[in-house]
Amino acid sequence: MEEELNWKVAPPKAYFYWKRGGRLVRSAHFTQAELEDEIERLIALGEDTTQFVLALKRLALSRRPA
Repeated sequence: MEEELNWKVAPPKAYFYWKRGGRLVRSAHFTQAELEDEIERLIALGEDTTQFVLALKRLALSRRPA
């Protein structure tokens, strides 16, 4: 069964949820700096970082002064 990754940004953090078969199997939240570290870790493991990079961009944009 494949895992589904969902995320949302609610400054100052990005929240990630992994579901399998419609059931939550894991969750995590990251500040911008923590998310940058997590992306580096995933790159080193050869994992897909697409959703994490998108969340990082959205988090960075949400923290910009108006």
